[in-house]
Amino acid sequence: MIIGRFENAQNGRIVGELDTLLADTKPIIFEPNANGPDYIVMTETACEAGAAWKKTSKDGTKEYVSVRLDSPFLPVPVNAALFPAKDSSGRYILVWDRKKPEAE
Repeated sequence: MIIGRFENAQNGRIVGELDTLLADTKPIIFEPNANGPDYIVMTETACEAGAAWKKTSKDGTKEYVSVRLDSPFLPVPVNAALFPAKDSSGRYILVWDRKKPEAE
């Protein structure tokens, strides 16, 4: 499920909007980080909302960014992935997939 659309911005940032079910869309910034995760995920008001790491698919053919969003308002952190758009235009989509319940 696509939950956001983003694009390249100045100074290595990736900016866009996260779609939320209850609150419309919220601007999000992936701020490059020199120590620790590759990006710190920030809201437009400069509150930290998560972290992200550059990754490559298991077969080594696709690069993507693994994203972990967290907030005191969430019951658990949300894991998502930021993939380049198919047209290679400096745009990205943020996708999320609900974890399947474990069998009893």
